[in-house]
Amino acid sequence: MLRNFTKKKINSYTLGEQLKKMRSDGRVTLHEVSRETKIPVKYLAMIEEGDSENLPPDVYVKGFLKSYAEYLGIDHQKLVALYLRDKDIKNNLGKNDRKEKTPKTSRLPRFVITPKMTTAAVAIIIAASGFYYLYSEIGRFAALPRLVVTDPAGDTSVEGNSITISGFTDQDAKLTINEQAVMVKDNGEFQENLLLQEGVNSINISSMNRFGKTAVKTLNISSNYKKPEIAFDENGGGEGQVSGEQARKEEGVEIALRVDANPTWLSVEIDGKLVYSGTMLPGATQSFKGEKEVRVTSGKANQTFIQVNGKDEKILADDPGIVRDVLFGPND
Repeated sequence: MLRNFTKKKINSYTLGEQLKKMRSDGRVTLHEVSRETKIPVKYLAMIEEGDSENLPPDVYVKGFLKSYAEYLGIDHQKLVALYLRDKDIKNNLGKNDRKEKTPKTSRLPRFVITPKMTTAAVAIIIAASGFYYLYSEIGRFAALPRLVVTDPAGDTSVEGNSITISGFTDQDAKLTINEQAVMVKDNGEFQENLLLQEGVNSINISSMNRFGKTAVKTLNISSNYKKPEIAFDENGGGEGQVSGEQARKEEGVEIALRVDANPTWLSVEIDGKLVYSGTMLPGATQSFKGEKEVRVTSGKANQTFIQVNGKDEKILADDPGIVRDVLFGPND
């Protein structure tokens, strides 16, 4: 080591490390990013891990990065430049490793393969692969996608105003519940929380494969609630209390949510804690109560109506699309 030489650590973040940090700072999961950007979770994970070898061609990756950048509110050209830089560095390192390997001594094989034998073998493999692919594609084209609802197993009644629908379908299928898109995991599983209106709720679950074949299941869920229940407060604390309480504290913030014509995906955070994430059906209402603040995210802001601290009801926002983290406090 040279004398009087001071070692310094230089931090150089890769694209994946920067994306992971921004996502972590925003308290957003890969599944939430996938829901908003329509990018499959496995590709988001590959981008964050720098696994460029298993990603699709660059033209698709650039499209992913553009959608991700729009979701984060940053310039997509910077993300593309970082991706190409990281990929070039990785490729150059791979070339150097291959150059340093000692070439193996070649030996003449005992069994000599002639050009005719090679041509015949390749032709057989190609023909067999073609028949297998054609057979499998015909079978998939003719078949409906798999759709199994595990919970609830059939029509049912609930005492509260919410229910969780879960099951599994084909991995590449597009799943909707009452025409609201639902995320399907890599293993085909799905789960969605629904807020119900009083009475009978018709739940239509639809799965469509890439050939346009659709499987549909319909559930009739009867809600017998008289007042809304606690909104998914898993720790059983005072946070997340809902309407129907007789006593109301003067301090704090209380909101009531409902949606208009179409099912709408919502998430609600109370005092920094996520208490609800799911789909609200038309006609359903739900109230949430916190001490300091309530944040609301809606997939259809102009169809989401909110009443804050007992004041007049209003539209969450004029935007017909997604609006995130609308903040309400005790003074609103």
